[in-house]
Amino acid sequence: KQSNRDSNNDDDAAAAKQRQLFWKQTYKSILLDVFGLFVFIPTLVCIKTIVWPTHVMSFSMEDFPTPSIQSATTLLSMGIIHEFGFYWTHRLMHMYPSLYKYHKVHHEYKQNNVLSAQHFHPIDFLISIALPAILTTEIVRPHGFAQLQFGLWLLTANFDDHLGYAFPWAAVRWFPWSAGTDAHEYHHSVNMGCYGSKLSLWDWVFGTDNVYNEWRKKRWSLVD
Repeated sequence: KQSNRDSNNDDDAAAAKQRQLFWKQTYKSILLDVFGLFVFIPTLVCIKTIVWPTHVMSFSMEDFPTPSIQSATTLLSMGIIHEFGFYWTHRLMHMYPSLYKYHKVHHEYKQNNVLSAQHFHPIDFLISIALPAILTTEIVRPHGFAQLQFGLWLLTANFDDHLGYAFPWAAVRWFPWSAGTDAHEYHHSVNMGCYGSKLSLWDWVFGTDNVYNEWRKKRWSLVD
């Protein structure tokens, strides 16, 4: 009986510690989100607009991007270019210790939930999130409405990546080379491979999804 009581006390202590760690991590995520949304991102927008005004984005109705092949190719170009930029900035954050010390904040989550989607160190956000987005805008030079559409796509894809659930009906899986939520879940759990955002295209091109594909085959073979 004494040993059972000791075991129960140990379990209660372990559960209490897990709850404490959970709330500590949640509090940190909320602080990072608030700082990012209300301080860091507005500052970056001001710098881009005032200090580096190389592209004045149109918001005019005269050249409004109505549904057409041109608007579709604009969004497709933005998607492919952004994925390439994100793939390499993300991969570099893992390759070099001097960069990974910032990126490891995001990897404090070994299993994802929605709070991990914006759980970034500001330096990591600047390099791996803001830089690919800014370069994509500079190269494609979209209309303001197309930029809004693309921004909503990035937010949706990012939250889908970090939900911890893979919904088969999600629109982010309607495209060729669309990466499954489990690919990013795998990336967080083993800290390697699957560096793309929502397309597995560049991981396939550069062979950085091979280990993930082998893991996925083994997992499904156990299910079968």
